[in-house]
Amino acid sequence: MALLLSLSIAATALAQTPALPPYLQTASAAFTGQPYFPSSLFAEYWPGFEPTQTSVQPQPKITDPVSGTIYPMELTDPDTIPDANPYVIPPSLLFPDAVTGPLLPNMNLFTPGSLALAAQTLQSILEITNSSQIEGTCGKCLAALGVVKMLATTAPWEVSGVIIELCNIFGYKSYGTCAEQFAVITDGQIATQVLALADVTSQDGEYLCALWLGSSCSLPAVNTLDLTGYFASPKPANAAAPPPSGKRVRVLHVSDFHLDPRYSTYSEADCSSGLCCRSCSNNLASPNTTVFPAPRYGAFLCDTPYDLAGVAVEAIPVLAGAGPTGREFDFAIFTGDLVSHDNDHQLGRAYVEYEETSIYSMMKQIIGYAPLYPTLGNHDTWPQAYNSPLSLQPEYLANQFSWDYEHISALWAQQDWIDSTAYQYASVHYGGYAYTTWRGLKIISFNTDFWYRDNWFNYLNTSDPDISGQFRWMADELQASLTAIPRIVITEIFFGHTHEDEFSIFYANNGTTMSAETAVATGWTAPSLTPLTNLSSGFRAYDIDPVTFNILDSYTWFSNVTAAPALDNQSAVGATYTFEYSAREAYGANISWPVDAPLNATWWHLVTEQWEVNPSLVEKFTIYEGKSSTYTTNCTSTACVQSKICYARSGSVPLAGLCPYGSTYGSVQ
Repeated sequence: MALLLSLSIAATALAQTPALPPYLQTASAAFTGQPYFPSSLFAEYWPGFEPTQTSVQPQPKITDPVSGTIYPMELTDPDTIPDANPYVIPPSLLFPDAVTGPLLPNMNLFTPGSLALAAQTLQSILEITNSSQIEGTCGKCLAALGVVKMLATTAPWEVSGVIIELCNIFGYKSYGTCAEQFAVITDGQIATQVLALADVTSQDGEYLCALWLGSSCSLPAVNTLDLTGYFASPKPANAAAPPPSGKRVRVLHVSDFHLDPRYSTYSEADCSSGLCCRSCSNNLASPNTTVFPAPRYGAFLCDTPYDLAGVAVEAIPVLAGAGPTGREFDFAIFTGDLVSHDNDHQLGRAYVEYEETSIYSMMKQIIGYAPLYPTLGNHDTWPQAYNSPLSLQPEYLANQFSWDYEHISALWAQQDWIDSTAYQYASVHYGGYAYTTWRGLKIISFNTDFWYRDNWFNYLNTSDPDISGQFRWMADELQASLTAIPRIVITEIFFGHTHEDEFSIFYANNGTTMSAETAVATGWTAPSLTPLTNLSSGFRAYDIDPVTFNILDSYTWFSNVTAAPALDNQSAVGATYTFEYSAREAYGANISWPVDAPLNATWWHLVTEQWEVNPSLVEKFTIYEGKSSTYTTNCTSTACVQSKICYARSGSVPLAGLCPYGSTYGSVQ
């Protein structure tokens, strides 16, 4: 989950930009990869896993340029995936002050007294759930949280075991077994911290019960963010973008890479649970025979194998690049999610850092000398989805994910993608930063995980909508830009996370009136490189005006995962990426719109108006939403069409929640 903003704040060094050349007017059609992983992408490979072996996924020998660490083969060996990853920080090292506060449990602290206290806690919670004296599920849930909070503040090392027992009884796990999800080294430590620090008998507890414990409470009313003092000057009354230049530059947008270095060719690709295409994957209906052998170039229930990544790295600059060589970008953006969809007990700090190092190395191969402006996704840390606010106390809890921010921002700085100021800020502020390019475009990379449901730190101090300080930081950055250039406008907003090719329109006054006149901004959600789940692999590029920085057209390419199995029994070619569509051509035929006008929020609202009169356009959008996947179902019913229009016009989750038919048509996965 990620957000990148681009702000038009200046127009410098633009005289050198050439007039619109012919090679920017059309997109390349297709690229077919070579029959094995391009060995030049990495300097060294582990013996037995070299790219020349066509049936085995390559295993590059990754050296971390920040720490100098050589990551061991055991970390990603597809045949030895750990049940509990040994390459994690032991609790005693991660939290040396574990005996003094709400913390990750220290396994050496168990005593007969603490074990008895844990047993009593479990018994009390079971009595509460069966009690006739406490009315309603919400009251019971809050009372139970109060009991376990006492354990978290008294003997926190016992909490993980109690949660596992309760999970086994009530079945509230979201992956693996209860013991795997709530172990001390995975979500158990986070749950312990949150229970110890949250006000579980009031709004914090209501959120936990509403969103995590069987919807046993209703969602509390939304808290209003007090913006008093956030802005030193009022919003400009007549803010307007500079006039268009009539020129174009090409910008690459890649998202949700989700490289799976443990991908095992010919393993079960149609598994019954978890991430498939693993040596340990199985189909319960056919435990002794593989139902669908994992193809070298990906499958619908699997993340990106190295072989598919290799084709993408070579295809992207050829297909999406501009310039005389057809391989050039003005800049690129990456909207997060590097790491594979392993369960937390199979991950760890070393694995996350390996993924970051490997993928950004490959991204450098894609874009060459062009800068990449990345942001973090919810999978880009460990345990996944968690970010603790810097306001958290004790301080070592506030900084428990600093290793990740420091490592990833150092990688960005080493590649010269961000300057020292942005690097220093990102390393201590959740990976977020602001950076102004040589053209005068201000990029703001914003970590939105503080409002992600799976980040349990969101349930601390819920009466304060900005416990991370990120809203205030965003306001300060906008104010600084406004002070420098009074006519500042937010040009475009970019997202990742959903894996689907989507857009959403933001309207004035929070969408109270939705029209072409009130449409103010567009959120562009890029398709994922990973095929997970039931999608093709894809990427996107934009033609952008180098003065206004508005998008003039959007192009998408995809690799048909359905065709992957046929490539396993031949040695002539690899996977193919094919041009899918231009947004202007796909949706603009019946819209009166100047050729040189941007595809702004007004244009996209007019597109949705065309959807109302021509539902076949919604069917086209739905196909593109899944990147032309053969698994994408049609959208021809009135219910589906109405829902898609409503979702496209919903720039926020609350607005989307008002759409008819619930979330039935919200995704093609």
